Amino acid sequence: MNAIEQVFGPTVGSASGKSNNELGQEDFLKLLVAQLKNQDPSNPVENGEFLGQIAQFSMVSGIDDLGTSFDGIASSLYASQAMQAAQLVGKQVLVESDTAIHTEGEQVEGLLEIHNTAENVTLHIKDSAGSVVQTIALGNIAPGMHPFKWDGMDNNNELSASGEYAISAEGLVGGELQALPLHLFSTVESISVDRSSTNVVAHLEGGASVPLSYIREFK
Repeated sequence: MNAIEQVFGPTVGSASGKSNNELGQEDFLKLLVAQLKNQDPSNPVENGEFLGQIAQFSMVSGIDDLGTSFDGIASSLYASQAMQAAQLVGKQVLVESDTAIHTEGEQVEGLLEIHNTAENVTLHIKDSAGSVVQTIALGNIAPGMHPFKWDGMDNNNELSASGEYAISAEGLVGGELQALPLHLFSTVESISVDRSSTNVVAHLEGGASVPLSYIREFK
């Protein structure tokens, strides 16, 4: 019978309920004691080797404990983030998008993100059929974030019906016509959590969904 079997019997397991293939801290210490008792007197284990084994186990055990602690902290932060996100339901959030849900009688608001000076900047608003209902000239715009509004009126100065509208922006940058990124406010209808990735997701009116980290601001 070898040293391990003398200590643990035919199978190795701990009182803590670990499987026969796993060693707990108590098992490991018993194994070290057995190793010392059964070592070859003519070739004893070096002190450095023995201490190295203890240090190695302590390090692994410490890492496991640290991982457990981090898991607990992550779970707490995750729960806190989800609770905070739930307060966004019913509020308007600013996200990068080219689709707006217009409610008759209300304004659509957003921000243009300009990285380089743009000339002759123009907003184009199209209905669900792809027809242009309004074109808004914004002129020359310096780099930065610039708010804009659409009052819901079309090119004939008539009020547009409620529904989904596509909004795009373009301007001359360095003499070339370029599409310009924009952000639109949209109402949060619900919040969900993805437990596999620990992401908190905001579901917006119109069916769009964005991670919480994509939200620039809310009101």
